[in-house]
Amino acid sequence: MIATLDAVHAPQAPRVGKPNPIEALKQTVSASRLNCWLACRLKFFFRYVQQIHKPPTPALHVGTVVHAVLQAWNMARWKKQPFRLEQFRGLFDKGWAEQAVQIDWEGEESAHKDTAWALLETYFKENPIPANEVPEAVEVPLEADLSKHGLPTLIGVVDLVRAGGRIVDFKTSGKTPAPDDAMRQHEVQLSCYSVLYRESTGKAETGSLGT
Repeated sequence: MIATLDAVHAPQAPRVGKPNPIEALKQTVSASRLNCWLACRLKFFFRYVQQIHKPPTPALHVGTVVHAVLQAWNMARWKKQPFRLEQFRGLFDKGWAEQAVQIDWEGEESAHKDTAWALLETYFKENPIPANEVPEAVEVPLEADLSKHGLPTLIGVVDLVRAGGRIVDFKTSGKTPAPDDAMRQHEVQLSCYSVLYRESTGKAETGSLGT
């Protein structure tokens, strides 16, 4: 059984002054940070060192809402609740409306929303997970202490752990990545989550990451 890390959600003591981002980056590392570093050092600098955050984009909003609905779907399966499409459509509409007003849609909001829901409908119909398979865990925050290797603590959240310890990580993209970029991202994700799973359970992960 996978144990969650209560410390991830524990309130942190207030700090005096602005924290040093370099020192924070030395403490922990994640798959997303590694992928950003490997893809573009300048982008990493702006995002994690200078902490410059760009406004939400349509693609980011689509990914956030789709991920939230898939999380709710997997939680329902974990609790052995019946699948009702109208229930998830309601969650989708609510999640979409909550942040949509902050985004410049350039007149294309309806098209993006239709695409996002079509993506979910396709996954519900064609996903490779059997309907009667109960997940082992959903949305589990994990960490692995790599200090003995001279490395920061590896952190991450496992979207779904299927029966037998098979890890699934949901990803969406605003555009199809180049083959080399897609392969690099997959390898980084697979390596990081395999380490997290092994350190948390004491056994090797038996499957590969899904998208």
